[in-house]
Amino acid sequence: MFSYRAEGNAMKVFNQITIIFFLVLLVLMAPAAIARAATIEFVASDLVDTTPGEDLWRYDYTVSGRNFLQSEFFDIYFSANLYGMLTAAAGPNADWDVAILQQPNPANLPPFDRGMFDAFALTDNPSLSGTFSVNFVFLGSGSPGSQKFEIFDAASTLAESGFTRAPGQVIPEPSTAAPFFIALVAGAIQLRRRSEIRR
Repeated sequence: MFSYRAEGNAMKVFNQITIIFFLVLLVLMAPAAIARAATIEFVASDLVDTTPGEDLWRYDYTVSGRNFLQSEFFDIYFSANLYGMLTAAAGPNADWDVAILQQPNPANLPPFDRGMFDAFALTDNPSLSGTFSVNFVFLGSGSPGSQKFEIFDAASTLAESGFTRAPGQVIPEPSTAAPFFIALVAGAIQLRRRSEIRR
């Protein structure tokens, strides 16, 4: 009887240590997982207006934190209630094919009302030195701010998403961190269930 109880207690302690080790490992890995997230920073420049009544601006984007492969691409979205005509899309170098795929149009049903800047990698590990640029008419007040972006693999499967940010600005990356923490909780629950079954 004593040896059976001692063995059971030892198993409980072992299971608890396993759970703690698993959680500590996941917590230690969290910063590395978040650090791998792509970052797209923007600088918004107020341009000389060429059409009366239209407030012309330019975004210059710099991209970091990801090694793109050929045929991977990213899209940056322009809400129809904040942005008018998009023009003069430009990439940093010949490694990229950039285009404006759609103009903001509030008459369209979401998500087709938003404008889209698209950058398509023509080679593996394309150079990210330099800026991606878009001119636009700003319909809001003050200065233009953050936008949603999405990154797709060569099969057009969503790989990552987030929000552009001004240099030095910190914006949470839920699309990268959330699956990690979901896995952490699921793993802890699974280990706890196993330890309860063994009791």
